[in-house]
Amino acid sequence: MVDELLSAYDRAHLVRIFVKGGMITPAYLMYALRASELANNDFIHFGSREDILFPVEQNRLPLIEQHLTAHQIDFEYGKRDAFQNIVSSAIALDITTSTTWLDLEKYRAVLQSFNFVPRLKINLSDPKQAMVPLFTGHLNFVASENSDYWHLYLRSEQNKYELEKWPTLIHSLDLPKLSKFIERKWQKNPKLLLADLIVGLAEHLKLNSIVSNDELKLPDTFFPYYEGLNNIDENNLWLGLYWRNNRFDIEFLKKSCALCIENHIPFIYVSPWKSFVIKGIKSTQQLKWEKLMGQMGINMRHSSLELNWHIPVLDDEALLLKRYLVQELDQQDICTHGLTFTIDTAEDKRWFTSIVIQKDNILSSHHLAGYNVLYAKEFNPNNTVYYSYAKQVGKEILPALLIELSKLYYKRFKI
Repeated sequence: MVDELLSAYDRAHLVRIFVKGGMITPAYLMYALRASELANNDFIHFGSREDILFPVEQNRLPLIEQHLTAHQIDFEYGKRDAFQNIVSSAIALDITTSTTWLDLEKYRAVLQSFNFVPRLKINLSDPKQAMVPLFTGHLNFVASENSDYWHLYLRSEQNKYELEKWPTLIHSLDLPKLSKFIERKWQKNPKLLLADLIVGLAEHLKLNSIVSNDELKLPDTFFPYYEGLNNIDENNLWLGLYWRNNRFDIEFLKKSCALCIENHIPFIYVSPWKSFVIKGIKSTQQLKWEKLMGQMGINMRHSSLELNWHIPVLDDEALLLKRYLVQELDQQDICTHGLTFTIDTAEDKRWFTSIVIQKDNILSSHHLAGYNVLYAKEFNPNNTVYYSYAKQVGKEILPALLIELSKLYYKRFKI
């Protein structure tokens, strides 16, 4: 059974479709689904940067490229990672608390103003939500309390562990040109720090910026539940769906797109948790959606233990380890509500998680399986400071360590 779940392909054969801000129209998604069908797939993957991925054999690549280019869809093939998808927290609107001025139209306006596919990882996020990471990009724009102004936190390849805060708030209209400016600077010299980027900036760019001494308050560690059919208000619902193996069935997605188009739902939202959300479902249409999910055998009742994990796409080792850990924790009846977990097999360093299970590459080079366990400061996934909890431990020790950490997390709360 396990062998059947293992992937027969790798990142070298992946097409990655960019979904700006994780907001995709049903029609655009249909084109992406068709591209995956042309590659002889019956599924797509969702990535942690709110993008869409699917495998393609080399001999079918020209057909896929022709289809995607004809429909003006930005994409990349293989392991190049030359370009990056822009992540936004638009998915969190109507699901969690949000900054007053940051509505759907604001997100759309800012995202549309990026008329290029960036080479840097860019995040546009609301600090009042906890569903989408604030600081996993190179350029992390975080909404301020001032309408249409953003904080900027930089995280370079040379300085992955530390954030540098831009000295002023930046207006929405200036985000693309500042991003492009910094991108060009870092392309020439990746070692440039904040002070280097600011020197001579005024000669090249005129920015509408303001000085603010407001301290950014990180969102609570509470992890929002993102699955199921849930109320927005008495007339509208949102639907969140998750697949254990991140292989989202094309036939189901096509029927979902058709229902969205029929009911004038403008966007489907891709989450960083390899899931998707549809918002604005009329309560009068609830039965139609329930029938569709019933006919397609869609499960909306996964354990919360299943949902709060980040694992790399197409990483069978990480997927199998997650299944082992979920099973062990479930048997122990352990509560992990509020915690998030990452399995890291490639030393990514841009974690958005409370607890990290990191493969020890020194041991693996000697053909031994070992892991390091780390946890975020205050268990807040938006903290960039992580503490070591255990080093070079075997897989069988991990469940006990995660139980210890979960108890440590709950001790922080006063009853």
